[in-house]
Amino acid sequence: MKILGGSNSYYIAKQLSDLLNIKYIPVETRKFPDGEIYVRIDGEVSKEDIIVVQSLAKHPNDSLVELIFICRTLKELNASRIYAFIPYFAYARQDTRFKQGEAVSLDIVANLLEWSGIDEIITIDFHLHRRKPEEIFKIPIHNLSAMRKLSEYILKNYRFSNLILVGPDEESEQWVKTFAKYFDTPYIILEKTRLGDENVIIKSEEELHEANEAIVIDDIVSTGGTLRETAIFLRNKGIKKLYAVVTHALLAPASEYNLSYYNEIISTDSIVNPYAKVKVAEIFTDFIRRRL
Repeated sequence: MKILGGSNSYYIAKQLSDLLNIKYIPVETRKFPDGEIYVRIDGEVSKEDIIVVQSLAKHPNDSLVELIFICRTLKELNASRIYAFIPYFAYARQDTRFKQGEAVSLDIVANLLEWSGIDEIITIDFHLHRRKPEEIFKIPIHNLSAMRKLSEYILKNYRFSNLILVGPDEESEQWVKTFAKYFDTPYIILEKTRLGDENVIIKSEEELHEANEAIVIDDIVSTGGTLRETAIFLRNKGIKKLYAVVTHALLAPASEYNLSYYNEIISTDSIVNPYAKVKVAEIFTDFIRRRL
């Protein structure tokens, strides 16, 4: 087995190479003057099992094309089996057609990745909405979670009193339930109404159990609009200290202000960000060692 990393995740690929003690193969990537992407695999891959690491964050279009070029080239170079580790999987939001004429981007991306020659996909905290990943892909896809590692980090480094766990919306309940397995504390799931890409309303009729500290748990923070409105709601309910825990910190420009409502942010390094405390390479390594 060998490992290589695309330009958006070579640092994770290098971590995996060290953790798994397997050879790292460089990939040369650059852009032509007109913006086209160039890819060259600088190593022998024939009859080898290959792990390709590439996040689809920040620059999803370029990263996706690069991943497809890498995997299709590996197939043409007679790689035995291709495992694509995609720490952050873009285009998961549009998993159905809401209006006539819309592209169902997740289905199209799934078809492209399957065509590229990938045998299995491994990702972390796939942004689930209405459909499960295994209902979308014809190849095996393994949706790992960072929530256990994140909860372990918090339990090791923080002490709380009168704590409550909070999910900002219905979709976050799965992450909050995972967290609740490791915390002897109640949790609450709030109600979110989305008015636009960056505008939401948060409400709930449930009691907060006289808590004065809260951990808000979600899979992604992009603009931080949902986390901001959640923080305002909780502050108005008497919460004094707020912590946000997210797997994927995309951090669009508006997020710096929106996240200022929190005492601390804790995330993974699935995307390079200043709040990263948990390494996704360790999560992937645990998975691969169970497989080997």
